[in-house]
Amino acid sequence: METTTVNLGADFLFPKLHGMWSRALCGESLRRLVAAGSPEALGRALAAYGLDTSARADFQKRLHAHGIAELAAVQRLADPRSARFYGAFIERHFFENLKTILHHFVLPDGEVDIRFLLIESPELPPLDADRIEAARHINQLFRLLPPHPIREQLLPLLVELDETRDLLRAECRLDRLFYDRLAAAARGLPLPMRKAGCGLVRTEIDHVNLVMVLRNVSLYRLPEENLAELFIPGGLALPGPLLEGLAGARSRREVVAALPRALQALLGPLVEAPLYASENVLWDDLYRRALALFKDFEHPALSTVAFPFLKRSEVLNIGRVFEGFHFGLPAADILEMMIGATHV
Repeated sequence: METTTVNLGADFLFPKLHGMWSRALCGESLRRLVAAGSPEALGRALAAYGLDTSARADFQKRLHAHGIAELAAVQRLADPRSARFYGAFIERHFFENLKTILHHFVLPDGEVDIRFLLIESPELPPLDADRIEAARHINQLFRLLPPHPIREQLLPLLVELDETRDLLRAECRLDRLFYDRLAAAARGLPLPMRKAGCGLVRTEIDHVNLVMVLRNVSLYRLPEENLAELFIPGGLALPGPLLEGLAGARSRREVVAALPRALQALLGPLVEAPLYASENVLWDDLYRRALALFKDFEHPALSTVAFPFLKRSEVLNIGRVFEGFHFGLPAADILEMMIGATHV
């Protein structure tokens, strides 16, 4: 959504962002929290975030709303082009809400209240959860979607989903719409941060595509031509022809052997490990890249473009710690799920 900015510039934002990140649950503070293994310790740690860990039903949506609010606070201080990038980054949650709506439409669950699942924020297009939950046909659902630049593009997606009931394909199409908008916003960043911003977005696209390939050889087993239709264009290390070749892979070892050397180094040691280990090392790689840019004190503008990626990792980590404590997982198992836990 559009927001008013005051355009204070990178020199002002640099110390503000570093002050915000100094209070983040990351690195050593995250490891200490996990080692404590206590829901009470998590509650104390999140008191400053205004989050109540005693209410599990809507904790995750409130956590994401907090993350949105932090990014929106930075957005209001940024120059207009950086503000658009932050807006596109925040918009991820609108697309996640759309996925939730589509999942509920195709696989309704009378025991789950969609209101507990949809992320609410003044920064997101409003959604009438009650009416959406009551929608019984695709045209009715479409009419309930809020105004948005991609709204008209959703109609053919909804019609196809109504015919095929293929949620994976619909979700991948939503991802493609989201990354199209995020990549366009990155290309519009001020010149000092444009290359870095595009690099982070394109690396994330690579990782999303690679996760899809790894899941396919391990779980989905989609035919090559079907998988190729799910990829998101615009990656950095995995251009179209390489992705097309990966679509035909039939084992994780075969996937890794076809990758560029840097990705081979990341994933090669994990071909026999559980799938989540490979996925997590990819997100850890994105975190490491963002953190290096954030700490580049000679180029303070880079902190502005790196911060949203770091904040997203923090939010995901807190959510995983919360769920890990709830299910009584050992600290060592929870730490394995953390993004960037080894980076301070």
